[in-house]
Amino acid sequence: MSQSQSPAEYVPGPVERFGRRMKMEYVGMASVYAVIYWLIFGGPANGGLSLTATAATFFLFLGLKKKTRDHLSASILLFTAAAVARRPVLELEWAAPYLFLGFAIYALEGYLEKRQGRINALPAAFFLWGAIAPSWLLGLLFVALYLGEPWAERPGLRRRLAWLTAASAVAGVLGQLLRPAAISGLFAPFEPHRLPLDAGQGVLVAAVGVPTLIGLLLYWRKLPLPHRLNPLLFALLAPWDLRLSAFFGLVATVLLAATFLRQSIDSATLRPLFKHAEWHFFWWVLAVAIWAVVR
Repeated sequence: MSQSQSPAEYVPGPVERFGRRMKMEYVGMASVYAVIYWLIFGGPANGGLSLTATAATFFLFLGLKKKTRDHLSASILLFTAAAVARRPVLELEWAAPYLFLGFAIYALEGYLEKRQGRINALPAAFFLWGAIAPSWLLGLLFVALYLGEPWAERPGLRRRLAWLTAASAVAGVLGQLLRPAAISGLFAPFEPHRLPLDAGQGVLVAAVGVPTLIGLLLYWRKLPLPHRLNPLLFALLAPWDLRLSAFFGLVATVLLAATFLRQSIDSATLRPLFKHAEWHFFWWVLAVAIWAVVR
């Protein structure tokens, strides 16, 4: 809630009061993941792919929650990222790289938000990522761009991230050396044959990309360096290969959370509307989740 709006000005409605007693904020978010798992990623029919990709959206939520501050806008972003990733995950089995980039977002957004303990897990994550796919090199580039954000009040913090980034690079190489034909694939972040976007995926990417570009233009000076450069980088890569459009969906949601959604819910006019809608949303998404499971 913004400083211009005192807590007394917001009056919870009957749906919110009842929902708080029923712990609907937890039920609602569990329902969001159920919808993503069953409806977007296909549920048990797709084995570990759907579970792995859904776990990626959970890490994305943890990276977004300090920016959106309400579950409604965060859920919209989770659905958006999952929709963009659906084809790469299910048709091209891109779930594991998707999960590791989701974890990198969780760790690095924590770094920006003074939750630096998260970045200590990066070398282990990159070792596993390297053992699975050479796309870890793109993840390493994603992490390295966070080094461009200065910490004047804590000068040693960026040095710590630099060491962890270097350790992640070494871990990624070691992990990749466990894979067959590791040397030949070391400098190939993509599979041998790239897969350009088709029309349907292109529409999804454009639907996310246009507001992302507008957000960059409107908020450029207010954004930290990684929030400027990572969306541009992955926006350029997304049309090049279908699998990388899933990465763009993740990175774009971070920018959208840090610009349009954060600004809107912090306003004295819109925040009460978001909060009231949030408590109604929990019941709707629960109904959709139940339908998805029993259909």
